[in-house]
Amino acid sequence: MKKSDTGARWITRETDANLPLMAETLGISETTARVMANRGIRSKKTALSFLKPSIDDLLAFAQMKDAEAALARIKMAIEGGEKITIFGDYDADGITSVTILHKVLARLGADVSYYIPHRVQEGYGMNKTAVQTLADTGTHLIIAVDNGISAVEEIALAAELGINTIIIDHHEVGEVLPPAVAIVDPKQSDCPYPFKELCAGGLSYKLAAALCEYMGVPFLERDEALVLAAIATICDIVPLVGENRILANCGMIVLNSNKLINPGLGSLLTIRGYLEKPIDTFTIGFVIGPCINAAGRLDDAGAAVELLLCDADDVSVRMQTAHKLTELNEQRKQLTADSADRILAKLADSTDKIYVITDEEIHESIAGIVAGRVREATGHPTIVLARGDDGDMKGSGRSSPCYNMFDALYANRDLFTRFGGHAMAAGLSLPEENVPLLREALNRDCTLIDDDFCTVVEIDAELALHDITIKLADELARLAPYGSGNKEPLFVARGLFANVRAIDEKNTLIFTFADSTAANAGRVKGIAFGLNEAYNATEAAARMDVVFGVEINVFNGNVSVQMRVRDFMFV
Repeated sequence: MKKSDTGARWITRETDANLPLMAETLGISETTARVMANRGIRSKKTALSFLKPSIDDLLAFAQMKDAEAALARIKMAIEGGEKITIFGDYDADGITSVTILHKVLARLGADVSYYIPHRVQEGYGMNKTAVQTLADTGTHLIIAVDNGISAVEEIALAAELGINTIIIDHHEVGEVLPPAVAIVDPKQSDCPYPFKELCAGGLSYKLAAALCEYMGVPFLERDEALVLAAIATICDIVPLVGENRILANCGMIVLNSNKLINPGLGSLLTIRGYLEKPIDTFTIGFVIGPCINAAGRLDDAGAAVELLLCDADDVSVRMQTAHKLTELNEQRKQLTADSADRILAKLADSTDKIYVITDEEIHESIAGIVAGRVREATGHPTIVLARGDDGDMKGSGRSSPCYNMFDALYANRDLFTRFGGHAMAAGLSLPEENVPLLREALNRDCTLIDDDFCTVVEIDAELALHDITIKLADELARLAPYGSGNKEPLFVARGLFANVRAIDEKNTLIFTFADSTAANAGRVKGIAFGLNEAYNATEAAARMDVVFGVEINVFNGNVSVQMRVRDFMFV
């Protein structure tokens, strides 16, 4: 199959949906109807819900397995004055989850604190030393959020020490469940909750709402918690469909209407220059989320929690902490770039299908990001390992849609000190002598073929230049937010005449597209980022097939439609 000039394979999606009927019923173009059908949206009810997500459409938390047990135990702890500790994770999902629950529990009168393990010193999830510390400091109830489903021994120890544990998790479930008083994880095979893809932030939002209702008090933190749940949902890269779409969409609407709804987040938006700009999934996923994550990567995740817990009048503390997180993120970006370049150079001659890489120089906390960079650059599922303080090799893996990393690691679980994750990502720790065994096993059992390592660009429809209008851009904007499970709609236009101007210092290409070279031919502007290297035409004008998204461009008060070029092929 012919590949584009960036090395990607293009696949145009097909549908048997009645597009004229969908378009007429919903009052949209057939192009937009095709995009929705390609995402499995076929019924009128589903389509209307997708076009206008509503918090009222969220499912009842009571449908979760152990929901009643969790609510009853938390209520008992609040009313009995028991000390509650929220045991969280150090990523954006875990940090926002801790913040949601802490704010609500504190307002309900709970004696509540939180504990987030140090990424390097303790690693992911619960550990026995931390459990003992919590017991020694009087904790009666642990709410493990964004972790706990695999902490069998740790939660057993907590029980021995007189501590009850409630698990609020979304990770894959093992063969043995921890002895918790309640396990809320929709991925349990016997959990009747129909939507299985909530992240911890989404689960925490629903728990907080249900707890307020259970105790007969209003959910005063609803909008703020919704914003935090949206951040968690987008940053944890869960599919943006169903309830996740509702949380992300409604949360961003709230945030765009009130950037200071969470004072600490408002400080971060101020420093990053987004207080007066619209917030979208890119802003959250690539501007705000990395700063929240940076605390747990290079310092202590508690700094990010404290920022999000700050009161409005703590201006100096908020700004100081927001500056700190921003600076940490800049350090993280440089470390990531240096490490990814170094590892890619090592892999130049590798024949492995699954990369298992050890690197003595890498900072353990960025192993996952670097694994993602390597996977993006090569198409190969990648695990990056660094040496931990205890001598074990610790790190993270990032996969591709055609390779279930969790299943592959689970099949070799005897090699690990600990591991967890899901199909696309995993965290693991293992003795150094087991690393070659893991590499050998994963590559021996791998059934991927060469085409599986190529980037695949899925195209929703072929358009002519005259189809690309402001009206279409407005319709497609209603399908946002885009992300996992709801990818940005992409289209192909073939045989366009393109005048191209490269802005090398910004790695940007500016296009003017036309159907023909005639002076009166219709023209549409286009822009591409990061494709300068692939663009190797010797002339400023070229003829090409183009894959693109459709968007609105506002410049000096003028509104126009614009093609966001994602890939191209000279013809």
